[in-house]
Amino acid sequence: MEQIPPEVARKILTRDFSNLISRVQSGGKLTRGERSMLQSIAAGSTGADAPTASNYHELAEILGVTRQSINGWKRMGDSPKASSNGTHDVAAWREFMARKGLKGGAALAPDEESALRARKLLAEVMDREFRLAIKKGEYVPQEEVRSRWAYHVGQAVSLLRKRLENELPPILSGLDAIGIRKEMSVAIDEFAALLHEGQ
Repeated sequence: MEQIPPEVARKILTRDFSNLISRVQSGGKLTRGERSMLQSIAAGSTGADAPTASNYHELAEILGVTRQSINGWKRMGDSPKASSNGTHDVAAWREFMARKGLKGGAALAPDEESALRARKLLAEVMDREFRLAIKKGEYVPQEEVRSRWAYHVGQAVSLLRKRLENELPPILSGLDAIGIRKEMSVAIDEFAALLHEGQ
């Protein structure tokens, strides 16, 4: 299978990214693959981590420097050489830059900007999905849950007190142990039923 040149792949990804932005802004949903692509762009894996560059222009872009900087650095005796197939080892160039104290320029800005735009878009998608889930009733405010639960617990405790303190003593006074156990079991079941209604 023939490999897509990195610059072509980058153009395709940029076009796909633009299409994703348009779809999200118009309220469309993302597929699992599109979300995965967006997450990888947001994480910054847009080519800057490539192991090789196919030409000096691409190398300059990956390293974040100008083509003129690469041309100047090539004249240094210990600069990395192109491999036999014409590609350039990005890691070797980064090591060379670190060893010589050379700094990258603003050429990484497009990748960084793409990552920031992808993170923003991903946040918008997640926010919209969360708001939709709330409208569907999949999420309920915590205060509403607390209030509802407190109401049901209060009802259950009130019933249990009424049964144990007022109703059961006269009934239990003439019963044997088995009869007392049965009556207590009924009271506990009523208490548990009220708690279960609060789920």
